[in-house]
Amino acid sequence: REGIFFGGGLGGGHPMPVLLTASLFSHPEDVKALQVSIPRHPALEAVLAGDITIPCLITYLGPQPTASTAGRQAVLGTPRVKWTFISEGKEVEILVARGDRVKVSEDYRLRASLPIFHQRYTNASLLLTELRPNDSGIYRCDVQHGIEDGHDILDVKVKGVVFHYREGSMRYAYTFAEARAACARIGAHIATPEQLYAAYLGGYEQCDAGWIADQTVRYPIHTPREACYGDMNGFPGVRNYGVVDPEDMYDVYCYAEDLPGEIFLETTPDKFTLEEAAARCRALGAELASTGQLYAAWSAGLDACSPGWLADGSVRYPIVTPRERCGGALPGVKTIFLFRNQTGFPDAQSRYDAYCFRGKEGHPPPSPCRCSHAGTSMRFREASGQGCGCSVGAGCWLQPTLVPRVGMSRRLGITSGPRVLSVLRAVISR
Repeated sequence: REGIFFGGGLGGGHPMPVLLTASLFSHPEDVKALQVSIPRHPALEAVLAGDITIPCLITYLGPQPTASTAGRQAVLGTPRVKWTFISEGKEVEILVARGDRVKVSEDYRLRASLPIFHQRYTNASLLLTELRPNDSGIYRCDVQHGIEDGHDILDVKVKGVVFHYREGSMRYAYTFAEARAACARIGAHIATPEQLYAAYLGGYEQCDAGWIADQTVRYPIHTPREACYGDMNGFPGVRNYGVVDPEDMYDVYCYAEDLPGEIFLETTPDKFTLEEAAARCRALGAELASTGQLYAAWSAGLDACSPGWLADGSVRYPIVTPRERCGGALPGVKTIFLFRNQTGFPDAQSRYDAYCFRGKEGHPPPSPCRCSHAGTSMRFREASGQGCGCSVGAGCWLQPTLVPRVGMSRRLGITSGPRVLSVLRAVISR
């Protein structure tokens, strides 16, 4: 067997990576007396507002530690465990434990624990509850016992995103039943109070009252200001109107989690009207993406500074890395509104790109038709059973080629693959 283990440093030195091959195992003095392992996954997935257990298993090749004796000697005879969170090059301590003594950092108070460690010193698995969007990242388990130490890491991805949604024509247009239906129509669910609160703790803010699954009306505010005080005056938090008459009218907070397929951006020099955008997606064996699907893709890493049509007639674009001329200084799914009060979807004859969605199963095969003129993609209408028809008049012809797409795969998987984790292990060990 071949693998990488990390030797313990002496005299304050740093642990150094050591490659153990089959031939080296013949030398017992080269084998570590303590080994730490997290079952290998490209990434461990969890859901917003849910719980996750991150495994960390300890193997002792020598005598196993016990707590049979009392007092200080018992504590010193047990392994020391430290969990660390790593994101964007920064390390944050989660907790440190030795025996029954566990010190949890303030940022993780009441959320992080080692439920099994005090019973079995071979299991230092971390339980993390009430997950937030910014809990996605690398988790490292460090174990020290006497002069021996070891560690392992795992990438964790928290899925799910809460977002505000309103009718294109006006603000506060939904009864409670209509709000639930609106979320379902765009490929999402109405958010729960726990999901909205987890999103707020992850930095989400929206000064618009919206329905929540328990028939209350709430909105999350980090920076209190005029018209956004709600029931909390000048304090940050999730404003709560309480249980409201179901016939009252508000916006809604929706929740999207899974994306059972791919989203890709379609474009031509002339862009598309709404009808043309829908036709282009269908010609490629896809459909216009829903708002919920675009939010789920953004949460998974989709970044495209190109406003595009969606199935509900809105025009949006996902930004993970804020930059100039891409919707401001904050990440998020940006929306093109007609009016300053953030209402009104663009006219259906306006021209934008198109965000298409192709599911893993159940969608028709791509059409072989493409409308072109002198080799340039042109406007077209929906393909029919008799073939494709171009709307540009004389000189338009068909060819059996498809326009290359800009896919979500260009943005995903850059931090969760086994190769990246191997590199991180080497870097962290230095």
